[in-house]
Amino acid sequence: LRQQNLSPRGRGDVPDGLLFADDAAKRRANRFAETWRRYEHGVAIVEAKRWRLPLDRRTEANGPEAPASTQMLRYLRRVDDVTSGKLRWGILTDGAVWRLYHQGARSVSEEFFELDLAALAGAGGFSDEERRHWLKVFALIFGREAFLPGAADARTFHRRAIDEGRFYRERVAANISRLIFERVFPSLARAIAAAAPAAPLPEVREAALIALYRLLFLFYAEDRGLLPVRDPRYEAYALRENLREHVGERMDKRVVFSATPTRYWQIVDDLCRIIDRGDPALGLPPYNGGLFDRERAPLLAQIRIPDATMAEIVDALSFERGSKLARRYPRRYVNYRDLGVQQLGSIYERLLEREVVRENGAVVVRPNRFARKDSGSFYTPDDLVGLIVSETLDPLVRRRIDAFENKAAELRASGAPPGRRLAELRPLDPAERLVELRVCDPAMGSGHFLVAATDYLTDRIVACMAEAEGAAEGYVSPLMERVEAVRATILRNAEAGGWAIDAERLDDRHIVRRMALKRCVFGVDKNPMAVELAKVTLWLHTFTAGAPLSFLDHHLRCGDSLFGSWVRGGLDRAEAHGNALFPVDSLRRARGAVRGMAVVESLTDAEIAEADRSAEAFADVRARTAPLDAFLSLVHALDWLNISTKADRCALHLFFAGRLGDPVAIARGEAEPALDSREAEPFAGILERARRLVADEGFLNWQIAFPGVWTDWESADRTGGFDAVIGNPPWD
Repeated sequence: LRQQNLSPRGRGDVPDGLLFADDAAKRRANRFAETWRRYEHGVAIVEAKRWRLPLDRRTEANGPEAPASTQMLRYLRRVDDVTSGKLRWGILTDGAVWRLYHQGARSVSEEFFELDLAALAGAGGFSDEERRHWLKVFALIFGREAFLPGAADARTFHRRAIDEGRFYRERVAANISRLIFERVFPSLARAIAAAAPAAPLPEVREAALIALYRLLFLFYAEDRGLLPVRDPRYEAYALRENLREHVGERMDKRVVFSATPTRYWQIVDDLCRIIDRGDPALGLPPYNGGLFDRERAPLLAQIRIPDATMAEIVDALSFERGSKLARRYPRRYVNYRDLGVQQLGSIYERLLEREVVRENGAVVVRPNRFARKDSGSFYTPDDLVGLIVSETLDPLVRRRIDAFENKAAELRASGAPPGRRLAELRPLDPAERLVELRVCDPAMGSGHFLVAATDYLTDRIVACMAEAEGAAEGYVSPLMERVEAVRATILRNAEAGGWAIDAERLDDRHIVRRMALKRCVFGVDKNPMAVELAKVTLWLHTFTAGAPLSFLDHHLRCGDSLFGSWVRGGLDRAEAHGNALFPVDSLRRARGAVRGMAVVESLTDAEIAEADRSAEAFADVRARTAPLDAFLSLVHALDWLNISTKADRCALHLFFAGRLGDPVAIARGEAEPALDSREAEPFAGILERARRLVADEGFLNWQIAFPGVWTDWESADRTGGFDAVIGNPPWD
């Protein structure tokens, strides 16, 4: 590869170098005086830093410059724009660590190839054979031929590798999905039903889903190093070491597992409690996620599943089988590092097609062809998700960047002193403004669109910090102060608690991703299990070692986003039936919840105390909004009943006039109507039908579900409170 240096000493707004396929391409590029016109003739940009300079965070060593990885995001974005997508590769190195970035990645800040040459050459614990292997990989990935189209295939090696990796990931996901549908989920459902024969089958189904996703969470988190699997304190309890490998070895020897003891189940149950509550002796903080909350799955806390069943389940989830491998390798270990959270989400989407029933006295899991239609759940391909998210959010991002850059240019032209420039630019900081964006998926399923939105916003927020610093000399994004504060809190708590922590997982991009998750993304789904699994998906995707799982209940809500009552419309309908003065106190209390929601969103959840405060503040929000929420839902249900007879209308008038008791208390189920007259008697039947509708339909009253998003509660605009709506809005 031929290189051209683009960045004179001290200049930080262009990459250090541009690589060309050959001399001819470099000569063609040199015909242009403008640097930006040369990029179209290159194959990759290069950014080189001093030896062992941290690539992902600001340090005293790199002075006022943004972190190197942040600069790379900025450069790739600009080069991609000026070349219309012809140049999408970037190489970042500090001499020791080498990274290959791709602008076409789903998350450019997170999905890159990295190799530490210094570790290979030094005391990295590698054998000679491993060193030779990884040096060959380095030469293959960063060599000239990898950037050029092949003779028989127009794709480059990198493009082929990405396609093959995607194919492998989809194949593994398909294999795991098949095993889950055919063996794992039915086995869990039968075992839970056998252990709790009096439990209703819907509860059995929900418990089986939770147990399955606890296992998937543990496999995924351990394989990706999100849990301290190499820490001796945790190692003795690790699921991978104590169950997966042990079961695999015994399966290979065709050992028969007993159906009496339940120690495998106890291992999983203990690990779930440790993750939920934390254990300093094992180096784990309390992650406090709803998936592991014993109160949310009481059935699982009451039962035990025998080893024979658990061994079958763990083995099916841990080892891939294939006819081509059967001769030499009958079983191949499944590394969940190779899977994305989207694949786990797709498993959930397909599980919605399954129902648990009894047939001839036996518990069976069978397809329910109406399940997905009834829930409105349909899985969207990953490429389409990325396109929809970028097309929707890019104009919002561009508007904020332009506002900042235009103001910076105006201040430069006016000759304003540096102090005034920085003071006037801070309120327009694009990274800060992006953290204030509100993006909603009103039919979120397992959170596929929300994962993509979180990634997109993280990439753009990180890049915007560099964009802003390049547009104004001496400027540092105020968001960096918050990033540093979160990092310091996590490290301080980890040291005090003796928790195992990987400092590399506290880089800027990981912390910004947590901010985007807690502040920017909102979701709604009618299926309660979908809401819980969307949380799991987002927790796994934004996991930060040493920090609790972010509190998400305030932004991920259960309800039918298509049907519900807007505050003004609901009160108007109530007033049309009679005296509507009684909800005034409920309305006042609900408005007061806006302050509580602001408290929840201001907390970073960098420590368990903050996560607990988030939960407490949101509990107060729900308590304040519950009376008005219940009243509006009942009003909406009464409208659905289309009451037409004279006797029923008379009874309804008595209710709204307050002559049957406090209408809000009746709506909440805290009181029953006083049916002490013949005119009032029909209301008993009306109320029963309305309550059933509310329970079945789960109306989502948007302004009550997300207080603080709507600054004007008089509005009845479905999207007016959000900056963007993504996914497949049910009202389209």
